Amino acid sequence: MKRFAAVGVLALAVFTLSGCVSPPSPFDGERKAGDELPAVFSDIPISGDTSTSRYQGQADGHSFYLVKATTGDLQFCLAYTDGTKEGSGAACSGGTWVKTTLPDHAEFEVQLNGFTDAPPAGEKQISEWVRQTSRASGA
Repeated sequence: MKRFAAVGVLALAVFTLSGCVSPPSPFDGERKAGDELPAVFSDIPISGDTSTSRYQGQADGHSFYLVKATTGDLQFCLAYTDGTKEGSGAACSGGTWVKTTLPDHAEFEVQLNGFTDAPPAGEKQISEWVRQTSRASGA
């Protein structure tokens, strides 16, 4: 009987160390009041469950949120706003990453598994999952 217990403990240790543990997610943990999408999003269609939004940070006058998707094969959406309807929108993905260009030509990338490298020169890390890859025109 001790042999079976030892084999079970060994198998659990190998499984744990083998990398089969899922990486942290921006949707882990309790949702805070600051994670709520601003009111401007009530007029902007997002293919996601707005009750799952998580605030990621700001860059170039925009606030960024990640939202779990609810449509078809989509996984998540990056919602952004400058506080106006015209300066707000969302980009959604069926995978673990998305890259989007805002109307002012600033580019942002999301990696749901997190970025494993430091941002290259000229890029800005907004959160563990969101990175600005190019600045707005004229910025």
